[in-house]
Amino acid sequence: MAMLGLVVLGVTLIITNMVTMASSASLVTYIFGDSLTEVGNNNFLQYSLAKSNFPYYGIDYPGGRPTGRFTNGRTIGDIISARLGIPSPPAYLSLSPNDDALLKGVNYASGGAGILNDTGLYFIQRLSFDDQIKNFEKTKQAIKAKIGEEKAEKLCNEAMYFIGIGSNDYVNNFLQPFLPDETPPTGCKKDGVPWARPLRLHSFTKGEIKERAVLKARFKVSNTSCCHVDTSIGGLCLPNSKVCSNRTEYVFWDAFHPSDAANAILAEKFFSSLFSNATSPSGVPSH
Repeated sequence: MAMLGLVVLGVTLIITNMVTMASSASLVTYIFGDSLTEVGNNNFLQYSLAKSNFPYYGIDYPGGRPTGRFTNGRTIGDIISARLGIPSPPAYLSLSPNDDALLKGVNYASGGAGILNDTGLYFIQRLSFDDQIKNFEKTKQAIKAKIGEEKAEKLCNEAMYFIGIGSNDYVNNFLQPFLPDETPPTGCKKDGVPWARPLRLHSFTKGEIKERAVLKARFKVSNTSCCHVDTSIGGLCLPNSKVCSNRTEYVFWDAFHPSDAANAILAEKFFSSLFSNATSPSGVPSH
């Protein structure tokens, strides 16, 4: 996983840039991860068993239809994008290879992906972490062809890189994006990639998600999911599920994924810990 080191090295630098640019409408975001941050890439993988393109997923998302998100509404990435006042980036596989949208940000996340390349093989098809990185490299080449190498390098160096991955590598673990130990120098490169000091990885277990959600938002139900799939057994919300009507009172949407309301709590925790000095309008994602 040599490429993993390169991506991780770049995260703190880009996050630092984002703090100073949070009010800029030109902020570009590239998102990598698993089902906690996916927005529909797996819908384009014919044989993938990790899909959420059926009712009642997306019931609380604008339009009320499935979008490929593994929740009833927004992902953590959607909510953070809205807090920054920018559109939530579209799924990479939904775009043409030279789409102008590549200049404004892309979501490469794929349900079933993990830190390790062999994570999620039982889902038949998914974009591994390495696949996502390779797709970003294709994006970068397309951007260079559109606006030239110098402008492309500037755009990519000033973009925000959001990585939320690991829930499939460790049982019952939901890993937040990488958090910095300290503020790194800006503008530095190592072997041609943005460089930053080492990062620490902060994780939440399912129990901690319950505790944070119940204490802060006073959720009423944390021992089962909205579609009544036992969170200790596992399972997705299927079309024949009996979905709860009081979805804002549930921590979990299905056995694996937080509800829209719980994602809002987790996103606010992440946002406030990194961007306490940044202000931006709130809203809903456009994709």
